[in-house]
Amino acid sequence: MKKINFIVIIYILCILSGCSKEWLEKKQDIKLIVPAALNDLDMLLNSPSFLYDGRGASEMSSDDAIYSTEQFNALPRDFLRNLATWQVSEFIQYGTANQDEWDISYNQIQICNVVLAALEKINRTNVNGNLYDRIKGTALYHRSRQFLNLAMTFCKYYDQSTAKTDLGIPLKISEDIDEHIFRATLEDTYRKIVFDLKLSCSLLPIQKASFTHIAKGGAYAMLARTNLFMDQYEEAKMAADSSYKYHSFIEDYNSINSSPSRPLNIQSKEIHIPLEPRIAVTYATTGRIDSILYGTYDKDDIRKNLFFKLESDGKCSFRGHYRSALFSGTTTPEVLLISAECNARLGNIAIAMQKLNLILEKRFKKGTFVSLQALTKDESLNIILLERRKELLTRCLRWQDLKRLNRDPHYAKTLNRTIGLQNFLLPPNDPRYVLPIPQYIINFNGLEQNRY
Repeated sequence: MKKINFIVIIYILCILSGCSKEWLEKKQDIKLIVPAALNDLDMLLNSPSFLYDGRGASEMSSDDAIYSTEQFNALPRDFLRNLATWQVSEFIQYGTANQDEWDISYNQIQICNVVLAALEKINRTNVNGNLYDRIKGTALYHRSRQFLNLAMTFCKYYDQSTAKTDLGIPLKISEDIDEHIFRATLEDTYRKIVFDLKLSCSLLPIQKASFTHIAKGGAYAMLARTNLFMDQYEEAKMAADSSYKYHSFIEDYNSINSSPSRPLNIQSKEIHIPLEPRIAVTYATTGRIDSILYGTYDKDDIRKNLFFKLESDGKCSFRGHYRSALFSGTTTPEVLLISAECNARLGNIAIAMQKLNLILEKRFKKGTFVSLQALTKDESLNIILLERRKELLTRCLRWQDLKRLNRDPHYAKTLNRTIGLQNFLLPPNDPRYVLPIPQYIINFNGLEQNRY
């Protein structure tokens, strides 16, 4: 962690100084250059690094892609091939510093810690109060977002009966680069995420300062995502409904021009904040989308055209990016899907289907959509979970969904991937659903590695 945090400090100094040659040649006392003005802190939190997300590695391991031998061999790194076949024995440092799931997360976390520590030294007044609150809420949001990403990648799925003893992540909440770190329990990890997101929701404004800033609707969306992955369905439903109250826009796919190679590469208002996975998820274009999954899209479903490109081999690749790379942030449809699923699990079937239909009426050709209905809890859940997979395809959520659904025999799935003459299997609840912490972090900090 010391190594990572040192990189962060240099990054902060480079932002504030411009990293001029003259500055680099002078010996500086880092403690004298800690940002102290609200505008500087705001600039730190709106830097390009905060548009990167984690979970790209886990997305490579999901079941949405199929590969021919040639396509599999075309994946640019051995590490990606190991992820795709569930053979990761060591999470390697991916390229240069700040490029893997661990480094990008803790770099952002440390910047947030620096900002939060600086805020404690600034008086909040009637004049600066709105900016002060937005900065604090933003820092808490980004730190919580990355804590959740780390937990989703490097920890077991949250189970209330074992969370007190299951290993979580290091909860780095101090700017002190010499702080001793250790893995908190999974319960403490999620408790901290939920606590800080609730505080973030109370501090952030309703309206976004810009497309790349987070606002109240986005913070509630992340809280809803977190609660869903804790099986806290009442809390997830309430957070999702709060998010929708403040941010209700849904993109009408009827208005999208399908002719560009990436028709959804737009600044959609349904996005809470633009994010993309740091590790390049190349299966979307190198491999092909599972043909059974593709077949679940109705002929009048506009996503069938906007999301997919028919390739010369007769199979489809994915083209429905909301960013130049895959998109991994929250959106209004994800919020509605969370509300729909939670309502279904709580027995509110009519409300659940109503929430789902709000999305689908904007996804089907005008005049063709017939509202979906369900008579039982199981029927509604089956419909909603399928639509969740279809709507949130390539959003870096499928891996965590597999982890949670595998605990239910009705939804448990053995993943199967054939490459040439080799067949690879991943049974439900296999330990490989938890990726190993990068070994260079273990070596440097002595953290406890995940046990297999």
